[in-house]
Amino acid sequence: MAETALRVPQRPRSPVRPAEAALAPRLAREWLAALDGGRSEAGPLSGILGHGPAERVVLTDIAARLVSILFGTTFEPGAAETAGRALVAAGFTGADVLGRSLRVLMLWLPSALEDAEAGCPDGDLARRLADVTGAFADGYARGLRDRAVAEQETLRRAELDAERLLSRQLRHQAMHDPLTGLPNRTAIFGRLAEALSSESAARVGLCYLDLDGFKGVNDTEGHAAGDKLLAVIAERFGRVARARGAVAARIGGDEFIVLAERSPGLDGMIILASALLAEARRPIALPAGVARVSACAGVVERTAGTTAESVVAAADAALYEAKSRGPGRWSAYAPARSSAAM
Repeated sequence: MAETALRVPQRPRSPVRPAEAALAPRLAREWLAALDGGRSEAGPLSGILGHGPAERVVLTDIAARLVSILFGTTFEPGAAETAGRALVAAGFTGADVLGRSLRVLMLWLPSALEDAEAGCPDGDLARRLADVTGAFADGYARGLRDRAVAEQETLRRAELDAERLLSRQLRHQAMHDPLTGLPNRTAIFGRLAEALSSESAARVGLCYLDLDGFKGVNDTEGHAAGDKLLAVIAERFGRVARARGAVAARIGGDEFIVLAERSPGLDGMIILASALLAEARRPIALPAGVARVSACAGVVERTAGTTAESVVAAADAALYEAKSRGPGRWSAYAPARSSAAM
């Protein structure tokens, strides 16, 4: 239960004699004792909650409201429904809260009223007490029902949020390489196809990259070292690509693609490829020592409207041309032949 005490909405109250007014704190103490499992005139009960200042303030407010209703010049038993709802809103929602509350109101309160020689304006205190406790019980039950509906809605929203989060995670896993975190083959080929079908993209550029010397590192230093090297290369390629408005992807093994959905032109793609190859040549610290690899790149630029398969095939042909010339080379694809420039 929250430490901040809930204040029951107040209405103008009819004057109450001191004898009746003194009943409110007594009623609150007895009520709290019953809910807490202490021994009371309503009988020994097992505990529901612990004593605390917030509980005492809430129950004192509610008790004062009930006493005011009982002894008001204008009898409004329906106002006791608000008190029942307030008990729920304050967090008194144990399995036997209502039963214990009614025992105090129906068993302890009449004897306390008799001892205080309290009377009501119309002289029919028994009827008033029955009406008040009935309205109080109705309010408590309705408060519980409304709370249950609210909790069900909260639970439903939590379940929907969990489903959306899981769906996003599954989509991310399906479209990204688990080792490097880069988009995978499915994701990059999908983006390529979308870019080629877009009316707003006049030309699309692609670099197809393959590492030189990766197999040697993987074979001599182990798969863990090979994975570390791939992760470092992926981070470098991703950083270079983002800086130039492109996206890098790992499509398998030691092969990568960098896609410029809005091509900077063939010269711009060659500059991008050169920057990627320079990053690949930088030494990489591994547990067993420093590793040095390089990469080759096939560069292609196509107008929108061609197929993703033809663009990738052209880039692959350019990559083959580059690798045939030695490590660390790039080659730009031309329709008749691949023209090597490095």
